[in-house]
Amino acid sequence: MAIPVKWVRLLSISFLGVGIAGIWPLRPAPNPQNQDVPEIKSEETTPTFTVRAQRNEVLVRVVVRDKDGKAVGGLTKDDFRLSDNGKPQSLTVFRVETFAAAPAAAPSPTSATAKPPAPSEAAPALELPQRYVAFYFDDLVVTFEDMYRTRAAAEKYLNSSLQPADRAGIFTSSGLGILDFTDDRAKLHEALANLRPRPRTVRAENDCPPLTPYESYLIDEQHDSIMLNIATWEYIGCACGSDPQHCADAQNQAQQAARIAWQDDQVQSRQCLHVLENLVRRLGALPGQRSILWLSQGFLALDLQPDLGQLIDRALREHVVISALDARGLWVDIPGGDASEGTVLPFHASGGTSGLGGTDPSMLARQAMYRRTGKEMNDDVMAYVSHDTGGIFVHNTNDYDGGFRRAGALPEITYLLTFSPQNLKYDGKFHKLKVELVNAKGLSVQARNGYFAPNQELRPQERAKQEIDDAVFARDEYLEFPVDVHTQFFKLSDNKVQLSVTARIDAHALRFHKEGDRNRLNLKMVCVAFDRDGNLVDGTQKEVDLMLRDATLAHLLSSGLSIRDQLKVNVGNYALRVVVYEIDSARMTALNRTVEIPY
Repeated sequence: MAIPVKWVRLLSISFLGVGIAGIWPLRPAPNPQNQDVPEIKSEETTPTFTVRAQRNEVLVRVVVRDKDGKAVGGLTKDDFRLSDNGKPQSLTVFRVETFAAAPAAAPSPTSATAKPPAPSEAAPALELPQRYVAFYFDDLVVTFEDMYRTRAAAEKYLNSSLQPADRAGIFTSSGLGILDFTDDRAKLHEALANLRPRPRTVRAENDCPPLTPYESYLIDEQHDSIMLNIATWEYIGCACGSDPQHCADAQNQAQQAARIAWQDDQVQSRQCLHVLENLVRRLGALPGQRSILWLSQGFLALDLQPDLGQLIDRALREHVVISALDARGLWVDIPGGDASEGTVLPFHASGGTSGLGGTDPSMLARQAMYRRTGKEMNDDVMAYVSHDTGGIFVHNTNDYDGGFRRAGALPEITYLLTFSPQNLKYDGKFHKLKVELVNAKGLSVQARNGYFAPNQELRPQERAKQEIDDAVFARDEYLEFPVDVHTQFFKLSDNKVQLSVTARIDAHALRFHKEGDRNRLNLKMVCVAFDRDGNLVDGTQKEVDLMLRDATLAHLLSSGLSIRDQLKVNVGNYALRVVVYEIDSARMTALNRTVEIPY
């Protein structure tokens, strides 16, 4: 007899040796509370692994260095003190992360009652890339000269420092000219050669008045009267031939120009951060160690603190280290202004005196100070992001090659501290963090200086999704209850394959909850396959809700529980990641397996 289609997926959940149909009671005992509730429900969905919910936990990556700048190891949880807005916090998680990748875990032994392992289970371990390096060129703000220098240094870094098993990618803030992660050095060099500046807003040669982003900020946000006065006279000089009689509305024109310039700059800056956050998400979908080398001349992020907080929080949760290199190198302040920024104050083309007429000459010095301050503040955003994610910020040096080597190297040892804030208010406000060593001994501590509270409390299902997503893309194995994973494949054509994955669970280790005359358990299983470059090829997610009567539970305890699912892949070698999550108790087992599917 043919099996109805709607029951096919249910049959993939079974007690060892006994199908579902064989264990359901034919005449269930009456129960007013749960009489119409089926004992087993199953739902399968396709996981997206893109939405990361924020939970009531704060992650802090800490790098401890000695006086020579070398990362220090050997510290324990008791060596750290952490405070949130001045209040001491207890650490819920303490992890030590090292640069050296851990070897792949061996498959767990097959139980005596299981079928002989399929040929795919005896395959040698697939060597996945252990390191992913993303070169993020901020082509929206970088100049041609700075692009040329950083591009040349990146070429040398690829040739000298990138290992054969590493994967690298070229990414840009404009979204143009990108190359996804690959080990093909020829493609990487070609992508680098095609990079060029692509500003979102191009400054016209006759911008009037010629304002820098910081000058625009002072006028539009800070209402700086001195800067507005300078801009007004600049407008008179460039729009009215330095004759105030021909510019009746000069101040309003200068104010409007500053408002437009500042808004355009903020849109461009926000895009730089948004693309960088998307790159962090991309790296979060890859196994192994993940780092970003951010190449930029920087920009003002004075009004973008929430965006920065979100970027840093995501990078910490995805275990992505962001280092930065100031593409300007060792820059100097040019007396009289930089030609690329327009004149300091309007002059007649004939070389006459300033269009300021009889105004205070100190305004020249004040504008020079403003422009110098703006340049100094541009790299604050890179320093902030690299510091809080555990990276390195390289600046004030023309040694681009050495800068690449420093910024491209992950810290040898980092500490990941996690705490749950007590009585946290979900108001989106900034919380100041402080991490100290109990006994500093001349050591320095690098850690994020704060976080933004979430706007709403995380629900249990959202927390489960976050935990599962984090585990899927990690390489560590978690064994909070015993699970045996077995695979078997069936060729659908010469190249297409259906890969069957079975997770067999010892039911004695599961935590059922009594609800009336039923025993309730909610499980999720996620199965994903990665190719040799660490790209996710296919993934499935199955949720199983058990509401078992006592007799059925007794049978389950003696026989065990199996959850089965299928992936669609091509012929080849794959790294398999299987995560089984017990939702009510927030326990999880995550395992790595290798599958080789020959032609």
